[in-house]
Amino acid sequence: SLDEVAGKIKIYHAELRDAGYDPDDFTVTLMLHTLVGDDREVVRDMAREPMKDYLRAAAGLIKQYAWAFPAFKRPKGTKSAFDLSLDGVSDEDLEAILDFAFERYFEDAGLFGTIEDCLEKVQAIKAIGVGEIACLIDYGLSVPDVLAGLKPLAEVLRIANPDTDQNDQDYSLAALIKRHNVTHFQATPSMARMLLADDTATASLAGLKQILVGGEALPGAMVEAFNAHTNAPIENMYGPTETTIWSSTETAAPVQGLVNIGKAIANTQLYVLDAQNQPCPIGVAGELYIGGLGVTRGYWMRPDLTAERFLQNPFLNADEKAQQGGMIYRTGDLVIRRTDGKIDFIGRVDNQIKLRGHRIELGEIEAQIEELPQVTQSVVSLKEFKAGDARLVAYFTGSKTLLDADIKTHLKAHLPSYMIPSNFVHLDVMPLTPNKKVNRAALPMPKVQKPAQQHFSTKAPDSQIAQRISAIWTRVLGVPTISSTDNFFDLGGHSLLAVQVHRELKAELKTDKLSITDVFRFPTLSGLAGRITAILPDAEPQPSAPIMPTETPTKRNDAMAKRRAMRAKRKALTP
Repeated sequence: SLDEVAGKIKIYHAELRDAGYDPDDFTVTLMLHTLVGDDREVVRDMAREPMKDYLRAAAGLIKQYAWAFPAFKRPKGTKSAFDLSLDGVSDEDLEAILDFAFERYFEDAGLFGTIEDCLEKVQAIKAIGVGEIACLIDYGLSVPDVLAGLKPLAEVLRIANPDTDQNDQDYSLAALIKRHNVTHFQATPSMARMLLADDTATASLAGLKQILVGGEALPGAMVEAFNAHTNAPIENMYGPTETTIWSSTETAAPVQGLVNIGKAIANTQLYVLDAQNQPCPIGVAGELYIGGLGVTRGYWMRPDLTAERFLQNPFLNADEKAQQGGMIYRTGDLVIRRTDGKIDFIGRVDNQIKLRGHRIELGEIEAQIEELPQVTQSVVSLKEFKAGDARLVAYFTGSKTLLDADIKTHLKAHLPSYMIPSNFVHLDVMPLTPNKKVNRAALPMPKVQKPAQQHFSTKAPDSQIAQRISAIWTRVLGVPTISSTDNFFDLGGHSLLAVQVHRELKAELKTDKLSITDVFRFPTLSGLAGRITAILPDAEPQPSAPIMPTETPTKRNDAMAKRRAMRAKRKALTP
């Protein structure tokens, strides 16, 4: 099984290191019996008897599978497969063992089936550290069957190794990792999610030696997704910029919920404090404060903000302060210290969020929206429309005639693009808690709809390519009608949704020529349609020769009536 092979590879690498060698200087080659075809069951039937004959001649293999065969009775005193003697096995039992062995080979220990089946197996083999697959194609198959399997096998080779013919103009992360043989990769979970969402990019992860993830909470499910494509250890790094820059770390495992942020690194202290700045007991939530040599002096030219966020460390004496730094930084993160000393991240105690790697103060957005005279109150919240699709949503009270596009125009003049909400919701009143604070949990999920048409063209998609793109945008964004000049990002799209659109377009058009960067370079429907038509001229059907209009039944009947009248008139005039 692949698990057994993975275990042997780890032992092999450890032995190489102990002997003073670098395992990366060696390539692990796995030999697999192979047959690829158009139909999995047809391939199974073609390979069955040749494989059984092959196994029948290999006594060692038969013993191993006999040992694993559930119905096989092991003689007393035999402790392993190599102690077995098959001399007394009946023909019927031997045939059953061979059938069992073949099915195990076909399902688990060979490269059999369709191109899609084999690609899935190749990716799994890559993930455990195998660098090369040697295909055993002649194990008793007929010559025509062997030759017929070469073409689909070549297709498996081509698709499984996209970097063998790499486009020098491809600057995607996956291409850069392959081109420069990257071994250490650091990213936010949002960026990592983009790689994991792209089926063609996940192959680039196999060669990584170390993955560092930080800047946002790390879901255990993402660690599990990484583990399916790479053996590289994943380190969950935590630390705000004000502590320059990592403060704690934890080797991540695929746990339920969020990965903990670990323990403090060297020369760093982590304090979990209550509202009176007193230490919280183990298991009790509090705000995280960070001390140590990494803590900065404060904010440049912002003494008010420095006084709010940086405090004298009350837990160190004068000598300790001189050695370890005298300030602690208030992170605004709500955490719990566990019995093992590690720290679980819960959320924020203030109104700051992390979205796709950016730290955002929701209050800044709210203040800008309330600058508009038509707005009486604004609240901005982070809403998850579906797994992995989190968007900023702005709720406001005031004029019902205020257009979303007008709010966006105002915000774009004062805020960076990543702080512009995707959706705007007018409310008659804000929902409140019993103590009269805004009840953010009660803010309604917005209905996804197209922004007001005043600033958008209503021209419908004018080509089949544009219509196919429009259908995908509608599925991804939930916007029912899309015009040719609409912008994907103005309709609520963001980088993660762009990855999804890219994946669906490639599947729809059956091409690898469309780059993820094309979705960003050509954000309008007509622009992206034009780009696809340029790189895939055959994707847009050419107009057929014009069909001449035919006479309608009414016109034809009128003409026939006129001709009959003319003939009758001629007969009347004939002497």
